[in-house]
Amino acid sequence: MSSSHSPVLGVLLIVALVTTSRLVRRGRLQSRTAQLEQGQRIRPLAITLLDPLFSVVIIGPYLWRLITHSSTHVAVAVVGALLGVLIGYARARVMFVRAIRPTTSVVLRRSGFEYALLALLIVLRSAESTIERSSSTLASLGVTLLAALALSEAISRSGFIVKRYLDSPSAAEPDPSLSDPL
Repeated sequence: MSSSHSPVLGVLLIVALVTTSRLVRRGRLQSRTAQLEQGQRIRPLAITLLDPLFSVVIIGPYLWRLITHSSTHVAVAVVGALLGVLIGYARARVMFVRAIRPTTSVVLRRSGFEYALLALLIVLRSAESTIERSSSTLASLGVTLLAALALSEAISRSGFIVKRYLDSPSAAEPDPSLSDPL
């Protein structure tokens, strides 16, 4: 990425951060007035769509630099990306409760399993900086794996949550899983 794009990217990032901040506030206000079970929260779907943008902006250029070292780095990044998709799928499956179509929001659940997956990501991302300081090829490959994992997890989790939102019944339609079998 050339340095001429940096100011534009910086402005876009600031706009995305301000937008996210406003959306978080909107979700908190909605959560206060809604009937939610313990551990649930309302989150505007737009936040879920902006989440991967931050990962692409922050991790993407770094990952690109890493994978241009060798074809081995590319292969390791593919493995990391596949692991990230699996973790993203698992997190989205555990987190998603239901869609709120009138406000284009989702109800997400906080659970022990979701927190365990998040803790795994934090441990992996923390290990990334330690490994990065090492000068070994193996460490470089480990950083590549972790960066690809983190990037693909954010993108896939967002995609799976959006898919579940789109596939969920609208407010006018009854939820088929709640209907009485004949």
